[in-house]
Amino acid sequence: MPLLKVDLFELANNHHWETEYAIKNWAVPAPGWMGLSGSGTETERDWTLYGFQAYYALLDCGFRLRPSAGTANGVHPVPLGFSRVYVHLDGPFSYDAWMRGLAAGRSFVTTGPMIFAKVEDEWAGARFTAKDANYRLSCTVLSEQPLEAIELIVNGAVRPRFDPENRPTAAGSFETVISTEFKPTESSWLAWRCFEKRPGGRFRFAHTAPWHFDVPGKPIRPRRVEVEWLAARVKEEMERSRGIAPAELIEDYRTAQAIYEEIAKTSR
Repeated sequence: MPLLKVDLFELANNHHWETEYAIKNWAVPAPGWMGLSGSGTETERDWTLYGFQAYYALLDCGFRLRPSAGTANGVHPVPLGFSRVYVHLDGPFSYDAWMRGLAAGRSFVTTGPMIFAKVEDEWAGARFTAKDANYRLSCTVLSEQPLEAIELIVNGAVRPRFDPENRPTAAGSFETVISTEFKPTESSWLAWRCFEKRPGGRFRFAHTAPWHFDVPGKPIRPRRVEVEWLAARVKEEMERSRGIAPAELIEDYRTAQAIYEEIAKTSR
């Protein structure tokens, strides 16, 4: 991650299935600090939160990844487009305009609900040199079924959780509108996410790309458990690859681990 300059994270990914969640024991177990049950892949909700928190850890380390989506249609039993990413365009649709919007982070991912949010009339992906002031936030969600929650995420934490209105619309959907404020006291990122109730205890979700607030002299700081976990994962992969991977790759692992260890010096 620190070396390849990755810019996208598959937040709505190919293990989010429209049919029953089935592959439950395949990934590296989630760390304890994530607060998930078992390995972190045993339930659909745990797997979703595992992905969210891995994404937040990278954002907290200063890697400004934008969320994307994928289904592995043809490999997994998932319809093409079940997990999908939408991009806000200021003009007519074109491939180049859509790709520019995705690269800028003017986007959200979803397996169901449609989430439209702005900060000071700016779509996700906007960057602000933070002022000592409150920023106006607005978020509107349209969902087929009632929402169970809508949450504002700031530097990886829920701040706060809102009870959805779930106002019925003439089109037969449900609408929730949130207006609130945010005052950054340090460099921060924020995003919105929501969860929609589905029959049989299932759920669907939507998640925006982040907005970033830069406070001069106060860079964003990850939690120590986050960056230590990332460094440990690199070390584990490096040890697993010894005797198999070429020396150049092992050196890349060492370099990446050193970068995470340097970031850890600024952690909270």
